[in-house]
Amino acid sequence: MALLHSLRYLPAKQILARLRYELAWKLYPRFPSAVRAWCEPDARACRPRAGFRWAGSPERSERPPAGSSLLARFQANYFDWSIQPGEIESWIAANPPGTWPSWHPYPTSLRIVNWIRAAPLPPAVAESLAMQVVFLERNLEFHLGGNHLLENARALLAAGCCFEGPAAERWKTTGLELLCRELRKQVLPDGGHCERSPYYHRRMRRLVADAIELLAAAGGKVPPEWPEAAARMETFERALRHQDGGLARFHDSLGDDDRRLPPSPELPRSFPHSGYCILDGPHGRLIADYGAPGAAANPGHQHAGIFSFEISCGSCRVVVDSGTETYELGPQRSRLRSTAAHNTVRVDGQDQFEVWGGFRVGRRAWVGQIHEHRGPNYGVISAAHDGYDRLGVEHRRSIVSIPGAGWLI
Repeated sequence: MALLHSLRYLPAKQILARLRYELAWKLYPRFPSAVRAWCEPDARACRPRAGFRWAGSPERSERPPAGSSLLARFQANYFDWSIQPGEIESWIAANPPGTWPSWHPYPTSLRIVNWIRAAPLPPAVAESLAMQVVFLERNLEFHLGGNHLLENARALLAAGCCFEGPAAERWKTTGLELLCRELRKQVLPDGGHCERSPYYHRRMRRLVADAIELLAAAGGKVPPEWPEAAARMETFERALRHQDGGLARFHDSLGDDDRRLPPSPELPRSFPHSGYCILDGPHGRLIADYGAPGAAANPGHQHAGIFSFEISCGSCRVVVDSGTETYELGPQRSRLRSTAAHNTVRVDGQDQFEVWGGFRVGRRAWVGQIHEHRGPNYGVISAAHDGYDRLGVEHRRSIVSIPGAGWLI
């Protein structure tokens, strides 16, 4: 039943793309020579663009620790660290075309961008890079969408700027069109990213900034909606930071980041499209998640934590959300996505909505209208969700901020 509930919200194109993905990855690792022959003609017709340089800094200073989980294996193929001499050549020798998971479209997208940051590249590295771009172009993650598809688009744009030739022009055009379309779809009117995870929002905000820098470095025209989207995303990210400057940890948030920006009083405190509300006072800062997956086609990074909240007071986090520590299928992943792992109410031991399979959501829930009342000496937010209608229960949560006293929940 969980699968049927999930399929209800998936467009037919997304289901077909998933079937293609599953079939392709049963074949690619078995026939690396065929994958190479498939990609080589376009790759060899490209050459690095003379004089192209794109300034950028890696996410990490060192290679991440090795691990057996799929996330750790993905991260080992990102190259988002200070790359050492010979490291790229060793990777090429150890990972023939179509190798799992190193040639999966997501780590391939990040690796393409990070290798381009490391330019100029030796001829053998440039040839491998072009082959990876051809492979990515033919394996875009339409079965997932969301941040994965934006990463794919940025990689194509970066490759189109870095290389020249007919294929490179096609990569650039495809990357541009895909970014324009997906940013319109994924960046909500209030500036939040559609997957509702502060961590992935931060990554996508950086991605938009990268895309703007890339086009400027290549002498291209930046679509006017990109800087506007970047500004809205920056405002949202600043608002979802606590008094210590760190991000809230709702949904799939993988730890903190090194960007410490304490929120400004001038920032918005209500984000109705993303479902986040903020109540500030001299006693601290409360950030509440009043959103739900609704009919989203890709809610895989969302948790069943409607009405969860976090509280900070100065440099201290008083109440925190669980975030996530693993993407590996199993009891721990299921527990972290469950209602019980969040600062909200669970009824009869059941989740608000159905989370399963690590990244799946089956039966959904919706939040009704959010009522907000704010004055100089108080703040109130209130709403109800329908996740427990099946049990004959309505869960309504109201939070009242009283300066000098705290919050009444």
